[in-house]
Amino acid sequence: MRDHAKRAVAGAAALVLTLVATTSLVAVPVWAAAPAHPACRARQIRVSAGPTLTNATYTVATSTGARPVFADEAVPVYFYNRGGTCHLLMGAPAVSAVRDATRVASLRTLPLRDLSIPTTAQNTRRRLVDHHQRLEALVMVARPVGPSFAGCDPATATGILVQGYAGPIGTFHFVARPLRDVCFDTGVGRNVVNVGVFWLATS
Repeated sequence: MRDHAKRAVAGAAALVLTLVATTSLVAVPVWAAAPAHPACRARQIRVSAGPTLTNATYTVATSTGARPVFADEAVPVYFYNRGGTCHLLMGAPAVSAVRDATRVASLRTLPLRDLSIPTTAQNTRRRLVDHHQRLEALVMVARPVGPSFAGCDPATATGILVQGYAGPIGTFHFVARPLRDVCFDTGVGRNVVNVGVFWLATS
Protein backbone atom coordinates (compact mmCIF):
# COMPACT_ATOMS: atom_id res chain seq x y z
CA MET A 1 0.00 0.00 0.00
CA ARG A 2 2.87 2.37 0.86
CA ASP A 3 4.57 1.62 -2.45
CA HIS A 4 1.36 2.29 -4.33
CA ALA A 5 0.99 5.66 -2.59
CA LYS A 6 4.56 6.57 -3.56
CA ARG A 7 3.81 5.67 -7.14
CA ALA A 8 0.69 7.85 -7.04
CA VAL A 9 2.68 10.88 -5.91
CA ALA A 10 5.35 10.29 -8.55
CA GLY A 11 2.71 9.81 -11.21
CA ALA A 12 0.92 13.04 -10.35
CA ALA A 13 4.18 14.98 -10.58
CA ALA A 14 5.01 13.42 -13.93
CA LEU A 15 1.59 14.34 -15.28
CA VAL A 16 2.00 17.99 -14.39
CA LEU A 17 5.37 18.11 -16.14
CA THR A 18 3.95 16.40 -19.20
CA LEU A 19 0.65 18.23 -19.70
CA VAL A 20 1.25 21.64 -18.14
CA ALA A 21 4.97 22.26 -18.03
CA THR A 22 4.52 25.84 -16.81
CA THR A 23 2.42 24.93 -13.78
CA SER A 24 4.02 25.21 -10.35
CA LEU A 25 2.53 23.91 -7.13
CA VAL A 26 1.82 26.42 -4.37
CA ALA A 27 1.99 25.20 -0.79
CA VAL A 28 -0.98 25.96 1.46
CA PRO A 29 0.17 27.74 4.65
CA VAL A 30 -0.44 25.81 7.84
CA TRP A 31 -2.09 28.87 9.35
CA ALA A 32 -4.78 29.11 6.67
CA ALA A 33 -8.21 29.87 8.10
CA ALA A 34 -10.70 27.06 8.38
CA PRO A 35 -13.33 27.08 5.61
CA ALA A 36 -16.58 28.86 6.43
CA HIS A 37 -18.65 25.99 5.03
CA PRO A 38 -18.57 22.26 5.81
CA ALA A 39 -16.99 19.61 3.62
CA CYS A 40 -19.38 18.08 1.10
CA ARG A 41 -20.89 14.70 1.87
CA ALA A 42 -21.36 12.01 -0.76
CA ARG A 43 -25.13 11.98 -0.31
CA GLN A 44 -25.41 15.59 -1.48
CA ILE A 45 -23.03 15.50 -4.46
CA ARG A 46 -24.27 13.88 -7.66
CA VAL A 47 -21.45 12.97 -10.05
CA SER A 48 -22.13 12.52 -13.76
CA ALA A 49 -20.20 12.71 -17.02
CA GLY A 50 -20.72 14.24 -20.44
CA PRO A 51 -19.82 12.86 -23.87
CA THR A 52 -16.17 12.26 -24.73
CA LEU A 53 -14.48 15.20 -26.45
CA THR A 54 -11.58 14.69 -28.87
CA ASN A 55 -8.56 16.57 -30.21
CA ALA A 56 -9.04 19.99 -28.67
CA THR A 57 -7.33 22.54 -26.43
CA TYR A 58 -9.06 23.64 -23.23
CA THR A 59 -8.40 26.56 -20.90
CA VAL A 60 -7.96 25.10 -17.43
CA ALA A 61 -7.34 26.57 -13.99
CA THR A 62 -3.93 25.96 -12.43
CA SER A 63 -2.07 27.33 -9.41
CA THR A 64 -0.42 29.93 -11.66
CA GLY A 65 -3.55 30.96 -13.53
CA ALA A 66 -5.44 29.85 -16.63
CA ARG A 67 -3.47 27.68 -19.06
CA PRO A 68 -4.26 26.02 -22.40
CA VAL A 69 -3.99 22.21 -22.32
CA PHE A 70 -4.39 19.91 -25.32
CA ALA A 71 -6.11 16.55 -24.93
CA ASP A 72 -6.54 13.76 -27.45
CA GLU A 73 -9.58 12.69 -25.44
CA ALA A 74 -11.39 14.45 -22.59
CA VAL A 75 -14.39 13.55 -20.45
CA PRO A 76 -16.34 16.31 -18.67
CA VAL A 77 -17.16 15.27 -15.10
CA TYR A 78 -19.88 17.21 -13.26
CA PHE A 79 -20.38 17.69 -9.52
CA TYR A 80 -23.92 18.81 -8.70
CA ASN A 81 -24.80 19.85 -5.15
CA ARG A 82 -28.28 18.79 -4.03
CA GLY A 83 -27.73 20.02 -0.46
CA GLY A 84 -26.52 23.12 1.33
CA THR A 85 -23.41 25.06 0.37
CA CYS A 86 -20.27 23.00 1.01
CA HIS A 87 -16.71 22.62 -0.22
CA LEU A 88 -15.21 19.71 -2.12
CA LEU A 89 -12.17 18.11 -0.52
CA MET A 90 -8.68 19.53 -1.05
CA GLY A 91 -7.22 18.46 -4.39
CA ALA A 92 -10.57 17.13 -5.60
CA PRO A 93 -11.18 15.19 -7.66
CA ALA A 94 -8.78 12.24 -7.72
CA VAL A 95 -9.08 10.05 -10.81
CA SER A 96 -7.73 6.75 -12.10
CA ALA A 97 -8.44 5.00 -15.35
CA VAL A 98 -9.73 1.43 -15.07
CA ARG A 99 -9.39 -1.46 -17.51
CA ASP A 100 -11.22 -4.78 -17.79
CA ALA A 101 -14.23 -3.58 -15.79
CA THR A 102 -17.54 -2.10 -16.92
CA ARG A 103 -18.88 -1.57 -13.41
CA VAL A 104 -17.30 -1.18 -9.98
CA ALA A 105 -19.29 -2.14 -6.90
CA SER A 106 -16.34 -2.20 -4.49
CA LEU A 107 -12.80 -0.84 -4.63
CA ARG A 108 -11.59 -4.07 -3.02
CA THR A 109 -12.48 -6.04 -6.14
CA LEU A 110 -10.21 -3.98 -8.41
CA PRO A 111 -6.73 -5.45 -9.01
CA LEU A 112 -4.04 -2.76 -8.78
CA ARG A 113 -2.71 -3.80 -12.19
CA ASP A 114 -6.03 -2.67 -13.71
CA LEU A 115 -5.78 0.86 -12.27
CA SER A 116 -3.72 3.66 -13.76
CA ILE A 117 -1.62 5.77 -11.41
CA PRO A 118 -4.09 8.07 -9.62
CA THR A 119 -3.79 11.83 -10.06
CA THR A 120 -5.57 14.81 -8.52
CA ALA A 121 -6.57 18.24 -9.74
CA GLN A 122 -3.65 20.60 -9.24
CA ASN A 123 -5.58 23.13 -7.17
CA THR A 124 -4.51 24.48 -3.80
CA ARG A 125 -7.89 25.44 -2.41
CA ARG A 126 -11.18 23.80 -1.61
CA ARG A 127 -13.79 24.40 -4.31
CA LEU A 128 -17.02 25.83 -2.93
CA VAL A 129 -20.24 24.55 -4.47
CA ASP A 130 -23.57 26.21 -3.68
CA HIS A 131 -26.99 24.60 -3.43
CA HIS A 132 -28.08 23.44 -6.91
CA GLN A 133 -24.75 24.53 -8.43
CA ARG A 134 -22.83 22.32 -10.86
CA LEU A 135 -19.04 22.40 -11.20
CA GLU A 136 -17.22 20.91 -14.20
CA ALA A 137 -13.81 19.27 -14.36
CA LEU A 138 -12.14 17.60 -17.34
CA VAL A 139 -10.44 14.22 -17.25
CA MET A 140 -7.90 14.38 -20.07
CA VAL A 141 -5.81 11.81 -21.91
CA ALA A 142 -2.68 12.76 -23.87
CA ARG A 143 -1.49 10.30 -26.51
CA PRO A 144 1.71 8.63 -25.21
CA VAL A 145 4.04 9.73 -28.01
CA GLY A 146 7.64 10.84 -27.53
CA PRO A 147 10.53 10.15 -25.14
CA SER A 148 8.67 11.44 -22.05
CA PHE A 149 6.34 8.43 -22.38
CA ALA A 150 9.07 5.81 -22.73
CA GLY A 151 8.00 2.71 -20.85
CA CYS A 152 4.27 3.35 -21.19
CA ASP A 153 2.25 0.18 -21.68
CA PRO A 154 -0.87 1.59 -23.38
CA ALA A 155 -4.25 -0.10 -23.20
CA THR A 156 -7.85 0.91 -23.75
CA ALA A 157 -9.47 1.93 -20.47
CA THR A 158 -13.03 0.84 -19.84
CA GLY A 159 -13.85 3.61 -17.39
CA ILE A 160 -12.81 6.31 -14.95
CA LEU A 161 -12.80 6.03 -11.17
CA VAL A 162 -13.57 9.40 -9.50
CA GLN A 163 -12.68 9.73 -5.81
CA GLY A 164 -11.62 12.23 -3.15
CA TYR A 165 -14.36 14.78 -3.75
CA ALA A 166 -16.60 14.25 -0.69
CA GLY A 167 -16.79 12.38 2.59
CA PRO A 168 -16.78 9.81 3.95
CA ILE A 169 -13.37 8.40 2.99
CA GLY A 170 -13.80 5.72 0.36
CA THR A 171 -16.52 7.55 -1.56
CA PHE A 172 -16.18 6.93 -5.30
CA HIS A 173 -18.08 7.14 -8.55
CA PHE A 174 -17.34 4.99 -11.60
CA VAL A 175 -17.92 6.27 -15.14
CA ALA A 176 -17.97 3.52 -17.77
CA ARG A 177 -16.16 5.04 -20.73
CA PRO A 178 -13.66 3.67 -23.29
CA LEU A 179 -10.48 5.76 -23.51
CA ARG A 180 -7.68 4.81 -25.86
CA ASP A 181 -3.95 4.51 -25.18
CA VAL A 182 -3.98 4.95 -21.40
CA CYS A 183 -0.71 4.12 -19.62
CA PHE A 184 -1.13 1.45 -16.94
CA ASP A 185 1.52 0.76 -14.31
CA THR A 186 3.12 -2.65 -14.71
CA GLY A 187 5.29 -2.21 -11.61
CA VAL A 188 8.47 -2.43 -13.70
CA GLY A 189 10.72 0.58 -14.24
CA ARG A 190 9.55 4.17 -13.91
CA ASN A 191 5.89 5.11 -13.80
CA VAL A 192 4.36 6.82 -16.80
CA VAL A 193 1.11 8.78 -16.55
CA ASN A 194 -0.89 10.30 -19.39
CA VAL A 195 -4.22 10.94 -17.63
CA GLY A 196 -4.91 14.20 -15.81
CA VAL A 197 -7.82 16.07 -14.29
CA PHE A 198 -8.27 19.84 -14.39
CA TRP A 199 -10.97 22.35 -13.46
CA LEU A 200 -12.14 24.49 -16.32
CA ALA A 201 -11.07 28.11 -15.97
CA THR A 202 -13.90 30.52 -15.29
CA SER A 203 -14.10 33.83 -17.10
